[in-house]
Amino acid sequence: MDIIAQIRHEIENQEQGAISFARFMELALYHDSYGYYMSDLPKVGKDGDFFTSATVHTVFGETLADAVCELWQTAGIGQPVLVEIGGGTGSLCSSMLGRIRETAPEMYKKLKVVLIEASPYHRRRQEEALREHDVQKVWHASLADAANEKAVEGVILSNEWLDAFPVHIAERTKTGWKEVAVTCAEGKFTEVLREPTAPLLAELAEIESATPIPSGMRIEVNLGLKQAAEQVGRLLAKGFAVTIDYGDRQEELYHPSRKKGTLMCYYRHQAHDNPYINVGEQDITAHVNFSAWSRYGEAAGLQEVAYMRQDKFLLQCGLLHKAVAHQDTDPFTSKAMKRNRAILQLIDPAGLGGRFRVMVQQKGIEPNAAALPAFLRP
Repeated sequence: MDIIAQIRHEIENQEQGAISFARFMELALYHDSYGYYMSDLPKVGKDGDFFTSATVHTVFGETLADAVCELWQTAGIGQPVLVEIGGGTGSLCSSMLGRIRETAPEMYKKLKVVLIEASPYHRRRQEEALREHDVQKVWHASLADAANEKAVEGVILSNEWLDAFPVHIAERTKTGWKEVAVTCAEGKFTEVLREPTAPLLAELAEIESATPIPSGMRIEVNLGLKQAAEQVGRLLAKGFAVTIDYGDRQEELYHPSRKKGTLMCYYRHQAHDNPYINVGEQDITAHVNFSAWSRYGEAAGLQEVAYMRQDKFLLQCGLLHKAVAHQDTDPFTSKAMKRNRAILQLIDPAGLGGRFRVMVQQKGIEPNAAALPAFLRP
């Protein structure tokens, strides 16, 4: 039985003959045997389906490593912990550790790394990527497992984690909110509208209390954000949470110009908006509601201290200082030219720099804007 048969079987066993889109997305991405993220197929990089900032060049990880070291110092943490959630192949963590080993060797000697990764395939890739690093390393299959352990003092980092959460899709009709559900007709997955569940209705009411949604518009709602924020808050005793992802504040995310929502699929480096093809073989994502992430974070003891576009964040972290002067002429063999091109790519306002947002939250630290590192100040 493949993933399509698994989903059909679940649909057929529902009283209404349909499942929520969130459940469809969960099965397509995270089914234990057939889910996209659980398979051994490459997902990231030229052999996969998409690129991330971390795979563009190690300079991204180097810049984040410098920022994390400053955050440890700001929090007065002597035994630093770096937690990475959803680190994929381990390339980001590896480049960060390499930089810390080079520039802050005393911190490196004391460092503990906690990696939270649902995919067995990616946990194996992470073990390979980090094998050369002589630091304490601990793996957890879920954030819930990690949060049930002793809380840490340090930095919790995620890069493109929240966008892969299963989302509910709601449509504002003339008669009120409807939820998009997935059924099967003539052998193909198709959509039907049904009454929203109570938890979804409650979140929709919260959204509309601040951002009116016009009739005919679809939006994605991530009901997993609340629990994730609670677990991050429980895991972090003292320090900072740094979340990097594509998304927006609520008023921009649910702007009428995004009438069809933000759901996107990535298959062999081709982007499209049809989640019902290439099931189990493609990535499915949706933009993050950073207003909700901040709101749930506050309830979990995480105080928002900074929110900005990735280009501004990286520039304030000193990314341009990592450019290399050179006299090379061959762009195919020059490491310096490759590094400098990557820097421009990471801050391109029409690309990675403009699409991604960075939110930094703190816990267990006296609120004092003047004491924050310069790269977090407006």
